[in-house]
Amino acid sequence: MALDYHRLKSHVFDLAHQAYGEDDCILYALGVGAGLAEDDVLGEETQFIYEHGLRALPAMAAVLAYPGFWMRDPRHGLAWGQVVHGEQRMRFAAPLPARGEVACRMEVSHIADKGPGAFVVTRRTLGDAATGRELAVIEQLNICRGDAGYSGGDAALSDALPAPIPAPPAAPPDCSIVVPTSRNQAALYRLNADRNPLHVDPASARQAGYPRPILHGAALLGMVNRAIEPSLRQLPGLRLGALDLRFLKPVYPGLPVTVSLWRQPQGLALACHQADTLCAQGRAAWATEDE
Repeated sequence: MALDYHRLKSHVFDLAHQAYGEDDCILYALGVGAGLAEDDVLGEETQFIYEHGLRALPAMAAVLAYPGFWMRDPRHGLAWGQVVHGEQRMRFAAPLPARGEVACRMEVSHIADKGPGAFVVTRRTLGDAATGRELAVIEQLNICRGDAGYSGGDAALSDALPAPIPAPPAAPPDCSIVVPTSRNQAALYRLNADRNPLHVDPASARQAGYPRPILHGAALLGMVNRAIEPSLRQLPGLRLGALDLRFLKPVYPGLPVTVSLWRQPQGLALACHQADTLCAQGRAAWATEDE
């Protein structure tokens, strides 16, 4: 069964719920490498991996009440073995508590037929299950490389995509932070409900065109979240309000990632390199604590 634009666009996902606590926050933080860097690189990260005084990383909203690798469901007609994460955009309406119960509603917001494949964008709205207060909006663009040409050239079956995430300035960055990764980081991150075999099984990785399993794009996003924490600590009264990342090349577990940052009036522009290869680019925006 091939991708059917109307069927996929109108698919109704069940409202997802998740109660989470300290162990979930710590598992997420470990999955994005918290504690691997020296203290003088990212500062003290015990706050993310120790239950006393525990803080949840904002980017953890991406994995709460997450439906898992839903594209693997044969009802959607997707060549799931060829799916890669293209972009992730997150808006944080409020700080994420270290424990609570959340509800998440998901929809397929855009589908576009492009040269590399079918671009499928999902929008997830995460809120407090008890009060309904919005916590975050997560937009994820997946490139379904095995589903190019599904529209048969019919423009009505291909949506306009969100505006591209801009490239960082051409000037040298204001600072660069080297963030280590562990060889088993992708295997660990998979425990956050993202079981795509591309990230753990060598045969699946080779079938998708990679020499070995690659790191999740969402795990890289969490690493970037950690890398911008030192900048936020110098800005009392501000918190992370938005984080966008466009993935350009695969990141391999076990090799460090350099996160370069450019200060901007309301946040940061950023770029990620591994072994001198530009892997991702994006931006972060600040919000006031009372927003």
